[in-house]
Amino acid sequence: VQDLFFQLDDLHATLVDPDVTTVRLVLNPEKMVIKEAQRTYTYLNLFGYPTDLVICNRMLPASVNDAYFADWKASQATYRHQVEETFAPLPILDVPLFGKEIAGIQSLGELARAVYGESDPTEIRHRGRTQVTEQVDGEYLLKLKLPFASKGDIRLLTVGDELVVHVGHQKRNVILPRRLVGLPPLGARFEGDTLTIRFAKEERDGGRTSR
Repeated sequence: VQDLFFQLDDLHATLVDPDVTTVRLVLNPEKMVIKEAQRTYTYLNLFGYPTDLVICNRMLPASVNDAYFADWKASQATYRHQVEETFAPLPILDVPLFGKEIAGIQSLGELARAVYGESDPTEIRHRGRTQVTEQVDGEYLLKLKLPFASKGDIRLLTVGDELVVHVGHQKRNVILPRRLVGLPPLGARFEGDTLTIRFAKEERDGGRTSR
């Protein structure tokens, strides 16, 4: 048992070391898929696993101009923009929808070239956690990296396990860690490029609150 503990401890150290391991989120530009990727990203940040890239899969190529696909392309464009808002400042790469099943070494090579081009796939694309939860002086603090946000009015809305942050004309949807679900936000402030949101320790009701 002791040997297993040491092995797991070593494995954890490897997984949280950003110079050794990073996670890459792969998603389709669809509503529920994006929500699940958000949830995954929240818990990766919560437990310190570094994420350096988001890959948006099955994007219709620009060469597809058939009117039959017009609504699908418009939907993908909308959700692609949502991916940018949700996961910034993580870089985002697109993968086109292939006309065949991706199976076998040759097809995987084609897929890799479509994603990374001539760049090195092992290159670390982003360093640092973009979402951190802390407990300070009887309050919870949720810190979000928003390097490109205008420092305008901040509006917060919580619905169930989701926090919607409006900063000026920009919006960020965040799936809250379980410990923050149902807690009312007390306010928010910018510190450099980091937005810090304060949550009170109060009884959870799972309802809808805004501020």
